[in-house]
Order: sequence, then structure tokens, then C-alpha cells
Amino acid sequence: MNDAAISLRPASRELPGQWVVLGLFLLGAIATVGMYVYWDFNTRPFRPLTEAIGREFRHSLPKVEGGRRKRGPMTLRISMRVPFAPNAISPDAHRVVNRLVELSRQYGSLERYERFEVHLVEMRPEAEAVQQAFEFSASDVLERLPFGEPGA
Repeated sequence: MNDAAISLRPASRELPGQWVVLGLFLLGAIATVGMYVYWDFNTRPFRPLTEAIGREFRHSLPKVEGGRRKRGPMTLRISMRVPFAPNAISPDAHRVVNRLVELSRQYGSLERYERFEVHLVEMRPEAEAVQQAFEFSASDVLERLPFGEPGA
């Protein structure tokens, strides 16, 4: 072979495997930190209320969200599992909603919101979930319980 043939070969542009592995670990670490920061930023304002609901209603898997959807009213939304079939006339559902209102007054800064929503879900084995939504004006639930005072 002559020298001209050797110079026409392209230079090797391969990365060593250890740099690829290190890059993948770095990418994974950045993604994990990013997801944690996003989760913390979105759940921090509602964490005390979520924890209070979890202590009060065991195995309820509460999810608390707040905010505005497409120019709608500022809404505090609570979704949770219940061990009974929720419906609009159920005394158990009324008791749970009243207790959630009390906890929201205590932990949730209801003054900042215009709407208050509660979504109760019963997860039935091998059947569709049963869901009932309750919606109230936040100013109304600040003044009184939606389903009357307990024991009244």
C-alpha cells in the first residue's frame, strides 16, 4: 500500500464504552432530579392536607390538587378512595365530604379558591369503579358544612 491510500481513510469517531455508560448514568441522574423537583414543586402546597386526609381515612390514597383550568375558577380538588358505593344521597358520602371540608379549612387555605371539588371513588374488584363528584363554592363551605352540622 502507498501513503495516499492510508490518508484517505476517515478518522475513527467512536467513543469509548466507558464514556457512553457514564453519559447514560449522568442522563438518568439529571432526569431523576428533574422529576423530583417537578413533583416537589407541584405537591408541596397540598402535602399537609394530603397527609391529614391519609391519617383520617386509612387506605384512601388521597390526591389533592389546586389551580385554574383554562380560565376557569381557582379550584381545590380532592380525590380519594372510599370503602362504600358513593352517591349523592349516601349518609357515608355526606359524612366524608363534611370531614374533608373541615380538614380543608384547617390545612388547605380554602380562602384562595373559588371552587371546592370532592371526588369519591369505590374501586370494586373485577368491576368498574363507582365515582361520585361533589362541587361547591369555596366561599359557601368556608361558612358552613355542605351537608349540615354533624348531629344536627
